[in-house]
Amino acid sequence: MAASRLWLRSKPILIPLLLATLTALAIWLFYTWKPAPPEIAAQERSWPVRTTTLEAQRLSPQLRLLGRVETPFRSTLTSSVTANVAAIPVLEGQAVNAGQVILELERTEVELLLAQRQADVDELLAQKKTEQNQYQADQKFLEREKALVAIAEQSLARVRRLEESNLTSQASVDEARQVLQTAELSLISRELAVANHNSRIESLDARLQRARALLEQARLDLESTEVKAPFTGVITAINVSPGERVRGGETLLNLYDNSRLEVRAQIPMRWVAEARQSLAEGTALNAEAPIGDTRHPLVLNRLSGRINPDAGGVDALFSFAEATPDVTLNRTLDVRLNLAATADTFSIPVSALYDAATVYRVRDGRLEPVEVTLAGDRFEEGQQRLLVRSPDLESGDRILVTQLPNALRGLKVDVIEQEPDA
Repeated sequence: MAASRLWLRSKPILIPLLLATLTALAIWLFYTWKPAPPEIAAQERSWPVRTTTLEAQRLSPQLRLLGRVETPFRSTLTSSVTANVAAIPVLEGQAVNAGQVILELERTEVELLLAQRQADVDELLAQKKTEQNQYQADQKFLEREKALVAIAEQSLARVRRLEESNLTSQASVDEARQVLQTAELSLISRELAVANHNSRIESLDARLQRARALLEQARLDLESTEVKAPFTGVITAINVSPGERVRGGETLLNLYDNSRLEVRAQIPMRWVAEARQSLAEGTALNAEAPIGDTRHPLVLNRLSGRINPDAGGVDALFSFAEATPDVTLNRTLDVRLNLAATADTFSIPVSALYDAATVYRVRDGRLEPVEVTLAGDRFEEGQQRLLVRSPDLESGDRILVTQLPNALRGLKVDVIEQEPDA
């Protein structure tokens, strides 16, 4: 009886305890008898990359410059006279030939001035002729006046002898003396006129030379009423209109010589010494610039004698190696300058260079870093490439061209695409 009551009181505790024990035993048996999973060996990851095969060549670094078309022959034509504009047979942008009339001024005022200058010359020529005639007459008068002086001297001597004999009066002596003095004064005046003949001729010659110079200036002014192109070129500006009155020195129009065009481009200071040395040695540095669908060859002609403020280089002036193309002044051009070629140089894509001085060679599926020296840039088929040199590289080496953020020595790679040989 007592045992039954104890069982009834312990039943609510024993049953949950028994169930918990059985559950724990079942879990232990499950994990104990569970089959072990198969072990999987860890595999190294291989990175898919692209490579290119190197080829040592003699290559020229190229500079990509921004050029501008200009010309050393750009003229501003001005008026030489004061006149009205008669006609302008050309327009802005029109091509003209050397010697072609491109503007006309009215000739009336200049023709009148020319006639006046011619009259001045004619007048002086007449004066010179008169002086020659007067000189010839003075020489004849001089002989007669000398004879008159001699006669007056004889007359005075005769009167004095008569005075000594008291055969004439003092008044007769004075009269004879006066006649002699008058004849002597006339002789002195004639001698002076003859002596000054050369001086008067020289003065007339000087005045005549000045008048002839003014006459020639008037003729030049008349010719300048027809303004002609000084060279074959293109009109860039017309500053006057027909009927407008212009003064001497006033600007009429502007033009430039389109047969002697040049291209100005700035070379960075890093390359100026090499360019200057090539010019000093007479070695031509070639370049090219696209105009339309044609690439025109250029030749470095000279370097500017100064550096512009805030400029990072020196201006280089290129001439067209062949016929000057039909290009507008001040047009900008994409100039590519070829520097001196160097041997044992490799051309690689830009993406192949790491940290500005390292490339990765692929050998046996692993990366191997190689230090290189950057020799410059080169542009092939519109794409920029880098020129590098290294004694540790040789033709046939394959280098990485894919940019990997974790590129390092020994990294396993899988070449999935081979670029064309460099």
